[in-house]
Order: sequence, then structure tokens, then C-alpha cells
Amino acid sequence: MKNGKTLAFDIGGTKIASAVVEISGSDYKILDYKKNDTPEGHNEIVAKILELFEFYKGKYNFKTIGFSIAGQINLKGDTVVYAPNIQSLDNFKLAKAIEQKTNCKVFVRNDVQCFALGEDRFGKHKECDNVIFIAIGTGIGGATKVNGKFYFGQDNIAGEFGHMVIVKDGLECACGRKGCWERYFSGPAMEEMYEKTYGQKKSAREIAESALRGEKKDKEFMIEASKFFTTGLSNLINILNPEIVILGGSMFKQKSILKFMTPYIPKKVLPSARKTKIVNSSLEEKAFLLGAVID
Repeated sequence: MKNGKTLAFDIGGTKIASAVVEISGSDYKILDYKKNDTPEGHNEIVAKILELFEFYKGKYNFKTIGFSIAGQINLKGDTVVYAPNIQSLDNFKLAKAIEQKTNCKVFVRNDVQCFALGEDRFGKHKECDNVIFIAIGTGIGGATKVNGKFYFGQDNIAGEFGHMVIVKDGLECACGRKGCWERYFSGPAMEEMYEKTYGQKKSAREIAESALRGEKKDKEFMIEASKFFTTGLSNLINILNPEIVILGGSMFKQKSILKFMTPYIPKKVLPSARKTKIVNSSLEEKAFLLGAVID
């Protein structure tokens, strides 16, 4: 979409964000926005999408719908191949299901590809040519821009950083493997480990906020969790040698959380890679929706 209005959806394991986006050149406006819980079954997800479509269609004129999905999308961009945190969408032809009911053109992309595309076109660091994008929420996803071009892989599934094994024979992951990165630093992983450690339930957001206030046990917990995160991050930096790493997703809503990680990164990356900048997303959650409307 170069100019005009588009309906955008960002569907994750726990939430569906939706918005009407108007693009004019390198500028954008979010005209309307809603956030809902993600239903369990694919029929229920489609029903919620159509409900939201009817709401927005009554207020705005648009002919395209873009989807940002937390899962692997086929090359054609119409089918969810595999979504470990929204398993009801596995092998589901989402574009066809929505096009038949709305008469709109539908585009489907991986959520972190959308995050990267949104940041790259509209964000503060769009001039950079070698970038790692990492988004952390229910899981950990990523995307890479190498020498000015995005690399999404032969089958459009490159960037599954969360399924890099960082602990041998570690915790079981929804993907079927053990020791995956996202089992140690995603939102649900943090909450699970916190409950096992302290016998108390807290959301990842509450843990982060408490740690930033200086509460001792939560600060100590966040420091230990950050060691897991920086192990995976340093692997990526050493392999790809980026100019900059851009961090987003719900885990980085509290931007100051990065301070728990910065002491460990220089110790884990090669000396020549220590100049890599590590920054928070300049667009935050908007990047996922903006990337969904870029064709």
C-alpha cells in the first residue's frame, strides 16, 4: 500500500489488535484501533475478524486487509503454515476465508516480518542497511535485513529465533524441541519460571515494573532472565554482525528493561561486534500493524 486506507490486524497468541491505517507516502495515521483477546478455535478467530471488519467498514472506506500473524506463512502469503502459539490456525487458508466474506484483497505476513517492515519504512532507524529485528511477546520472533535487503528465507520462514536452542535438554517448547530461547525469556516463560521460583503468580509486565522499581527478588529474577536473553542475542550478533538490533514486542513495552541486559552483552559478543547498537523500537506495537499494510 503506497497511499490510502487499509484495515490491519495483528494476531498473536493472546491478543488481536486491529486498526484502520491511512498511508500517504512516508507518513501514516492510525485512524481507529481496537484490542481483543484471541479466541481459541480458527472459526472463532474468523468470526472475531469479521465482527471487527463490519465495525470498521461502517466508518471507513477500504478495499484491502493486511494480517500480521504470529506464525509461519507460506510464500504466496495466504496460508498460515504453522503457528505454535495459535495452533488452531495451523495449515489454515486465512486469506481465502476472509476474502470470501469481505470482498477485500487480503495479505498475510508473519508478525515479525511486519514489525521489521514497519520499522524499516516508518521508524527512527530506517537508514540502516544491516539490522536484526527481534520481537518478544508470547514467543520470540525475528527478521534480518542484510546489505539493504530483507532475508525471509527460501520458504518465507527465516527468523524463528525463538527456536534456537540455548540450553541443552532444557525446557520443553511448543515446537516439540527442548531448550528453545523463547522458553526462557518470552512473556509466558518468564511467568512460569517466576511462579516456580517464588510460588507466586505475576505477569511479565508486573515482574518488569517491580524490578525497575528496585524490588530485590524481582530485580534478581530479571537479572538471571536477562542472562538467558543475552545468550541468544549474542549468538545472533556474532553470526550476522549487524549495525543495529531493534527490540520490540510486549516484553519491551517497559523500555528501561534493556538496562538489565547491557552489562552482559559485551562479555558474550566478539570484541569486533561490541559496537553493535541495541535499541528499543521507535514504533512499538504500531510497527506490526504498519508492516501488515505494506505491499
